[in-house]
Amino acid sequence: MKKILYVLALLVTGTVLFACSDGKCDKREKDREEVYTGVLPAADAAGIRYTIKLDYDDDHNNMEGDYDMTQVYLVNDSTAPVGLSDSRSFSSKGDFLVIRGDGDKMGTKYIKLVPDKRSPGEIMYFKIMNDSTLLMVNSDLQPPVSPDLNYLLKLVK
Repeated sequence: MKKILYVLALLVTGTVLFACSDGKCDKREKDREEVYTGVLPAADAAGIRYTIKLDYDDDHNNMEGDYDMTQVYLVNDSTAPVGLSDSRSFSSKGDFLVIRGDGDKMGTKYIKLVPDKRSPGEIMYFKIMNDSTLLMVNSDLQPPVSPDLNYLLKLVK
């Protein structure tokens, strides 16, 4: 019995050594990371600058991961170079999922941000428009009703 265990241990060790001989075991695949930003309309400010960092998990087929989001409320400021300055900011962290719309035959994908229990904020949704653009949508996955307002976030990294 000891000989069988010894041979089995040698086989497992040899398999691991052979599988790692090309150096791939030393280089872990990095998770995919994307950062989106944009200034979206606000009822009580000149706008809100959203910055969302999505850190996809490779082990979940890049369909989920962690996020960090900062929302900076902007106020009109004639002394600032762009006419706006930061007023106050809020941060939230949590998990995100890539989901498909209910009954969506087009394969439209959405990002669902779910804040941690210790993090302020509520669940938010963004439609993946293309490889570099997200559109903020409501909880019914519907776009904003004001077509003249910008609800787009652009990929910066």
